[in-house]
Amino acid sequence: MAIQNGMENIKMELEKRGFHVVYIENYNYPIDAIIYEGSSFNISHISSNNMPAMTMDKRASYGVFIINSCNKSIDEIESMLNKRHYSPLF
Repeated sequence: MAIQNGMENIKMELEKRGFHVVYIENYNYPIDAIIYEGSSFNISHISSNNMPAMTMDKRASYGVFIINSCNKSIDEIESMLNKRHYSPLF
């Protein structure tokens, strides 16, 4: 997964929990999630190089999961990453 520059605390906490974390601004390889903070995210940081390859498998995942870290604990962020959604559906 990737995060914005300046989010060292979140990077460190996620790495302690076993996640591989890079900075999106200078990473040019596929990623499965981006964590950012603030009211906007510079979408130009996501390029075709960051997108996982699309396959013909009907259950294939394609795209990048994006999480705004504002007002979220590290536990909430980890839960979102593991479940691949923002909140329960019920």
